[in-house]
Amino acid sequence: MRHARIAVATFLVVVAAACGRSDGDSGATETTTTTSGDDATSASFGDLEEVCRPGDPSGSPTTGVTPTEVRIATFSDPGFTGRPGLNQEFFDTAEVFAAWCNDRGGINGRTIVVDKRDAALTNVKARMTESCDEDFLIVGGGVAFDQDGVETRLGCLLPEIPAFVVSIKARGSDLLVQPLPNSVEVVQSGGLDYLGEKFPAATKKAGVLTAAVASTEAVAEQNVEAAEALGWKVVYDDAYPAAGVTDWTPYAQKLKDAGVEGLIYVGEPENLAALLRSLKNIGYVLDFIKTDANHYDQKLVDLGGSALADENVYIQTAFVPFEQAKPSSATGQYLAAFEEYMPDGKSRTNLGLQAWSAWLLFADAATRCGNDLTRTCVYDNAKEISRWNGGGLHAETHPGSGQSTPCYAMLVATPDGFELADDLDTTDGIYRCDPKAVHTLTGDYGAGLTLADVGEDIANMK
Repeated sequence: MRHARIAVATFLVVVAAACGRSDGDSGATETTTTTSGDDATSASFGDLEEVCRPGDPSGSPTTGVTPTEVRIATFSDPGFTGRPGLNQEFFDTAEVFAAWCNDRGGINGRTIVVDKRDAALTNVKARMTESCDEDFLIVGGGVAFDQDGVETRLGCLLPEIPAFVVSIKARGSDLLVQPLPNSVEVVQSGGLDYLGEKFPAATKKAGVLTAAVASTEAVAEQNVEAAEALGWKVVYDDAYPAAGVTDWTPYAQKLKDAGVEGLIYVGEPENLAALLRSLKNIGYVLDFIKTDANHYDQKLVDLGGSALADENVYIQTAFVPFEQAKPSSATGQYLAAFEEYMPDGKSRTNLGLQAWSAWLLFADAATRCGNDLTRTCVYDNAKEISRWNGGGLHAETHPGSGQSTPCYAMLVATPDGFELADDLDTTDGIYRCDPKAVHTLTGDYGAGLTLADVGEDIANMK
């Protein structure tokens, strides 16, 4: 099999290894104001002009906004002791974007101050309560147990422009604008379409495996619905302990015993790599493993190693690949910003790209508010953005309406890295754009939390 080599990222479903909840409060908030002190260059990013700009701000129109600063929260889970550094790239991207933007004038002259809210997996509500008291908006992050903070966020009328959301409760919530929408009403089924055409026989012996976490189980169920609508037959459906297992051989053997030929996997790259090694050890090769974009991660390659030699792990993406990045392209500018402000930061991940798109969306909406920087203004401006590509970072999306993009590309994981599948029938550059690639869900997976649910009204937001 020959593929054009690339490495890339897209919108994701990501899950952390879960642990028992407690009433104790671990995790912390760190505040940073970053700037290089160098002379600013162009404030354009990709095809976006004047992303950030100087100004002569005055007044303190709402929480988190002063005449000189705007405080933005970024949520992540790097303090989780079960997986230290989990999604650290959200904090790194926040620092780099703030430095890049502040050197170009900030938000109409106001300096971005980042409050890094480390939920450490189980302390989402505590961090959200702090954010309600101190921050203007939440931008460019995501936590595994995001359902724990939605009620608090809506109760204090705090809008969010996240890198990702996981739970149904959060995905469908009010005061949320996603640069790459992950709707509760549809699922992007382009990868299933592609694999069904490539491996028609394997789809009649499909399996599903995910972590035993409500959010990821819902994602797996939605994938099953979309697959069955395409005529797939699921012969194996299982969930592994949220904290992972020490020996994946029993799961590999169950896949073999069930005769699974194609697997839908929802989880983490570390666990998938371990499963792949166990499959190799028992000599069982699947035709394909379809997984989510959080598996565009060097960890999968490093840990999977020769178990990836069959080149049967497929990842759906909406982003332009790093290897195709030219210095003048949006992806090239993203990498250059990290090289300038945080050369040792976690930049080459799909989560970093998603976070950067979220920050760009915030800046685009906020700068149009001028001096009157209110939550209402930024949220309304963000909701008006009907076409968005992160300046050229990814395929066109529809943040305002929350519609999922019909455009996708496919990646293949190999022992040497990630490659672009060369047999995808593309319609726009590396992407295939097909309205049929968005499946409208019919199952009952729950609903997002609304302002009415918490006794609030958007008219009260400032």
